[in-house]
Amino acid sequence: MPRFKQTPEILKLMRNKERIRNIGIVAHIDHGKTTMTDSLLAEAGIISPKIAGEARWLDYLEEEQKRGITIKTANISLLHEVNGKPYVINLIDTPGHVDFTGKVTRALRAIDGVVVVVDAVEEVMVQTETVTRQALMERVRPVLFINKVDRLIRELKLTPKEAQEKIARIIRDFNHLIDLYAEPEYRDKWKVSPAEGTVAFGSALHRWGFTVQMAQETGIKFSDLIAAYKEDRVDELKKLLPLQMTTGRL
Repeated sequence: MPRFKQTPEILKLMRNKERIRNIGIVAHIDHGKTTMTDSLLAEAGIISPKIAGEARWLDYLEEEQKRGITIKTANISLLHEVNGKPYVINLIDTPGHVDFTGKVTRALRAIDGVVVVVDAVEEVMVQTETVTRQALMERVRPVLFINKVDRLIRELKLTPKEAQEKIARIIRDFNHLIDLYAEPEYRDKWKVSPAEGTVAFGSALHRWGFTVQMAQETGIKFSDLIAAYKEDRVDELKKLLPLQMTTGRL
């Protein structure tokens, strides 16, 4: 994610519709979408990495900060490069609480694609189903980010095999939602798959993540993630598997 551009360059880019993407982030409440947004803003140089995950930068209302939940849909424009080509990404952070479902629907009508964030421990929840159904009804293609993988290591202390089984269940349940709610012509096309790069895994709070392709390129294994946390080498994961690179691959 390029950190610096001159204003005339950005304005020129914004006049080219082919270089603009509107991307939404949706999730069940507390599954980490606002933390994920914070981490992306830190990588873009907008906020300090030290406060990413705590700043809740797009929760700009006093009530949002006080309650620790997103109430209003908020957006910010970021620069991103794919194969050397710059793009303007209008990143839209939506509420996760059921009381504000209507705001998610309105946001989806301006979105090209959506990242559905799922807590690796809690898995697919009621509001995950709701926001996924909303996206599919608006013909917005979803991709999946399985967040808080660090909890599988630090809290549940799962073995690599147990973690793999849990992640496979999340993907299966998510694809079941696509079977239920997608229009017939999109059901098979829009199902997510790690092999196809439409599923990513990571920790938004600790600012790392990866797709299967990235894991193959770096040689990273789940046992390496376990070792990094046991040996307090999480900063190495940020460098090896930066979150912004992961979301760029989705």
